Amino acid sequence: MSHIKRGVSLYSLQDAYGRGGLGLEGCVEAVEKMGTEGIEILSDQMIRGAANASEETLAEWDRIMEAHPLERAVNDIFINSSLYKNRWLTLDEQVAALEADLKLTHRLGIPLVRLVSRTDPAVIRRTLPLAEKLGVTMAVEVHAGMSFRHPMTAAWIKEMKAVDSPFVGLVVDFGIYCQRHPRVSSNYFKHLGVSEDVISWIDDVFASGTDPSAAFQGDGSNEESFEQPIFPDELRKMFRHPLDEFYAMMSTGYENTSLDTLDEYLPWIKSFHGKFWEMTDEGEEYSIDYSRIIERLKKLGFEGYICSEYEGQRFVVPGEEIRDIEQVSKHQDMLARYINDGK
Repeated sequence: MSHIKRGVSLYSLQDAYGRGGLGLEGCVEAVEKMGTEGIEILSDQMIRGAANASEETLAEWDRIMEAHPLERAVNDIFINSSLYKNRWLTLDEQVAALEADLKLTHRLGIPLVRLVSRTDPAVIRRTLPLAEKLGVTMAVEVHAGMSFRHPMTAAWIKEMKAVDSPFVGLVVDFGIYCQRHPRVSSNYFKHLGVSEDVISWIDDVFASGTDPSAAFQGDGSNEESFEQPIFPDELRKMFRHPLDEFYAMMSTGYENTSLDTLDEYLPWIKSFHGKFWEMTDEGEEYSIDYSRIIERLKKLGFEGYICSEYEGQRFVVPGEEIRDIEQVSKHQDMLARYINDGK
């Protein structure tokens, strides 16, 4: 029997949390009913005051988790380095922000913080003594659009290997293992007027076995090549609607990375984001072949969390219902099926 654990990132239920009126406890209760083992929270959004939370707020968190005893798996945090309009945060400011979040995460009883992809690796050595003291691991997210070949991700990995601490690692997002462009995204942008020729061209890129990131960014030897995609003339001639170029640019946020990266980086992978956009009526994710990923992880002996992370809600056409709880529940069912060999 596999020791892979199932969790849910509450990022998935932001609509239910806010507009749906469930709040934090309602979301935790909904996840508990899915039969999952743990949760991943966004403290900036769901803990009032975040790093400056009051004792009353923290006591309420304790009460919720005692009432719904899920494992506290991950805290998603963001060092808001672009907090000001006229400058980036200094390294000292970024370190102070991370240390405050490490202390909060420890108080919340969570052993892992997921750092957003663009976190400066220079914070590692400055904050590692506190992380080790608190027993909280820092892991940067390897996200589509910034996968392993991206210079900033590569810089984090270089520093991660240099410090060689169990308290520094990676959270890998399954969005880097896409084999098809998300259909809900295509349908949403088609509704907004994006040309079907452009949509079909992007779909053909995936069908060829590669992805737009590789097709548009050349050899990826510098960060500018990731920020400024170079569109082939054949595609550029198809741009007619004002959003055509935007759609093509956004398509680089889905990557078809080799699963061999799992073998290479598993010693540093602390958790996974089970990214998904659409659970089909057949109980599968439309863009990502979960069966092959989980089979590889089982062979490699991974024992941590895969946390469902639903992003299909951003592509719901105005006027249609956001079925986030239903979609996450279906995703959990699929994970359970593959993790437990169909049982």
